[in-house]
Amino acid sequence: MRGIAALGVVVYHLSGNSGEELSKLLPEFINIIFSYGFLGVPVFFVISGFVISLSIGNSCITPKYAGNFILRRIIRLDPTYWATIVFSILLLYIQNYFLGTADPTPSPLNILAHMMYLQELLSIKPIISVVYWTLCLEVQLYLFYLLTSWLSQALSAKTGNKRHVIHMLLILSAGVYSTLVDRGFSSISVPGLFISNWHYFLMGVLVSNAVRKMPYSFYIFAAWIIFEITIQISVSVKAFGIAGILSSSLIFTLWRTDLLDTALTRIELQYLGKISYTLYLLHPEVGWKTISLGKHVLHDYMTPVLAGIIFIMGIFVSILFAHIFHIALERPSLWLSSKLKKASLSTVYYDLISRNNK
Repeated sequence: MRGIAALGVVVYHLSGNSGEELSKLLPEFINIIFSYGFLGVPVFFVISGFVISLSIGNSCITPKYAGNFILRRIIRLDPTYWATIVFSILLLYIQNYFLGTADPTPSPLNILAHMMYLQELLSIKPIISVVYWTLCLEVQLYLFYLLTSWLSQALSAKTGNKRHVIHMLLILSAGVYSTLVDRGFSSISVPGLFISNWHYFLMGVLVSNAVRKMPYSFYIFAAWIIFEITIQISVSVKAFGIAGILSSSLIFTLWRTDLLDTALTRIELQYLGKISYTLYLLHPEVGWKTISLGKHVLHDYMTPVLAGIIFIMGIFVSILFAHIFHIALERPSLWLSSKLKKASLSTVYYDLISRNNK
């Protein structure tokens, strides 16, 4: 699902750079599908909520556990993310030099803010990449879920109430407020804060609770989906909301029908899933710039067929670089992150040293 969502965002951006010539080549229903590719973003949020909730589960949230969780997220995300930042800036300089463009380049403060996932909170213009804003939200969503898990644990110890009940009250209350903010009934003064997107993440969490067979999880998930649908009907239809409802309902249905581990297992889809993170990060730079270069070279000779060829080349180059970055950076990060889930950093370090010595 993550691979499909990433590919949706890719075709949305790259078809947008291909212009009217591509739209003339493709059937209208394909153009419509491409125009909604941005809905891969709420699907990412739902999947993240599902996966993070499964990962944390009912773990005892201690300072050591929280530190290990944050460290694993850092190792999982940062090396690949930082490498794409450097690569994107390098491509920007190359583009300005060879194509004679004058696109603005990021300042050291801009780069540092991006590396710390703070560019949205600091309202910094996204001149490095148009997709990094979602990572800012993802990191905030992770931390908020971890915080509510710890808070529910602390309140449970003090009040004697069940931890799960307290946690549900906390995250569902936040979900209601998130929906109000998302629909403009309330506002927040901090730009780039995760609040308006929390209810998409929450849908994934509620499915995860059902999979983990938490008390009344089926009824809570069903009630929340009904609430989301009611908002869609009574207020206005929002595409992000529809994508969140459908993707979370799909995961739930696959689980209820015992297909969660067997559906979407075709090798092509699994491959897209593996490179989805690097594909998402890199396509605005390598794919978009491939198409821009093609348009620059062909200029007045552009035809619908050539636009289609350049569009396919943009996708191919995006996948190629995503594959390289996945092998070189993401896969080692995933391995180290998984090791840290079972052992301390020092243990993993000494294990690596001993393996190298052998």
